[in-house]
Amino acid sequence: MARFADLQNFPKERKKFNSLYSESSFDVKGEAEKICLVRPQTYMNLSGNAVRSFLGYFVRDIKEDLNGRLLVIYDDMDLPEGALRFKSCGSSGGHKGLQSILDHIGHDRFSRLKVGVGRKLNTEVKDYVLEKVSGKSLEALKHAKERSVEAVGAWLQEDVGSCMNRFNETED
Repeated sequence: MARFADLQNFPKERKKFNSLYSESSFDVKGEAEKICLVRPQTYMNLSGNAVRSFLGYFVRDIKEDLNGRLLVIYDDMDLPEGALRFKSCGSSGGHKGLQSILDHIGHDRFSRLKVGVGRKLNTEVKDYVLEKVSGKSLEALKHAKERSVEAVGAWLQEDVGSCMNRFNETED
């Protein structure tokens, strides 16, 4: 969410909690609240370590419903390139980074914003996610990046249900 951080004038990131993070005061529903942007610096399939460490410091009870307090943004190969989809709970859907977060938090009650990266048939997952993005794929992901900035801002002001209605794209 570097674009969101830049647009909202978040300070330079710091290292802590196995992450790079930045915090700033942000107007949320008419009141100033501390908002933290966190980028785990662990391997993706160990993201839960960083998220759990961060939440352990900032959240009194991580077993509570975190839908209004935690938004995890991640790529999803099962969504078309550039599509956005909010969720309020559920399984990892096979995403190892999200599974790590679920395992470390101990529940699924937190918001997610999935960004579609599509899938190539007959290509190994590890090869696909590491290949250089170009052409129409690059344009779709640039558009998703801009929409995700808007989506994060909306999530801060609204609830996840409203964001689901507003940003989730239906399949034709």
